[in-house]
Amino acid sequence: MSDSNSEERVRLDIEDGIATVTLDRPNKLNALYPEMILRLVDVIEQIRRDNAVRVMVLRGEGRSFCAGDDLAPEDRFKYGPPDLQSRMRTGFPRAVIDMLTLRKPVVGIVQGHAVGAGLDLALACDFRICDPACKFGAVYVTRGLGGGSTYLLPRYVGLGRATEMLLLGRFIEMEEAYRLGLVTEVVAKDTMEQRAYELARKLAKGPTQAYGAIKNARNQGLGLDPVKGFEAQILANVELMFHKDAREGPRAFKEGRDPNFTGEWIDLQYDPLRPYE
Repeated sequence: MSDSNSEERVRLDIEDGIATVTLDRPNKLNALYPEMILRLVDVIEQIRRDNAVRVMVLRGEGRSFCAGDDLAPEDRFKYGPPDLQSRMRTGFPRAVIDMLTLRKPVVGIVQGHAVGAGLDLALACDFRICDPACKFGAVYVTRGLGGGSTYLLPRYVGLGRATEMLLLGRFIEMEEAYRLGLVTEVVAKDTMEQRAYELARKLAKGPTQAYGAIKNARNQGLGLDPVKGFEAQILANVELMFHKDAREGPRAFKEGRDPNFTGEWIDLQYDPLRPYE
């Protein structure tokens, strides 16, 4: 099925705490096939386990971010037969879930098109840096398909607008996408990567554990009533009390300097009655 090795089609490069994941199938607008999805899942797991990585950047090679699933090959469901558990384990929802729950910030560099599964990947990023000519589209319905983007899209734009987008399958240009909150920044195409890595470097210097706790509380809170939602919010702060960054931030503020966040745990032998060293 694949036109090249999946490791070549999903590249991972790590430098200065930033893991860059590149969808590299530009001749097909980075359309996904099953081996690519499995490789993407593996790469995200590597990033999760690597404590030296503090930020993930997701980008697409060429003129488009991702054109969604490759619908051409007849055996495209080889790794995802139509039973729920197999599709969740091997289909693109697994990659989207892994990005959403990755306890590190994810910056998306989104150019050209983000459609179908590509839109879900873009929405799973915490930040989306886009070029003015980029277009988003939940186009499943135009292919006689459904289900894609139905979880994330209403959470960004509300039920009414999401229903319109999902049932009509129309493309959204960047002016509207920015107004709807689907896009973090719209910048000239030749400055997209520069801006994205400026943001990534800033995040890499930040409190990684706090980012993770915030994302976790956000994800939990979306499906909870207010009481349970605030419980998740409080638990996020309780969790951080066992990390050095929670001490470093207030100390740096008091001393009038920039904090040096490391993401390290406090020594388990730490005595809470003794002033933190």
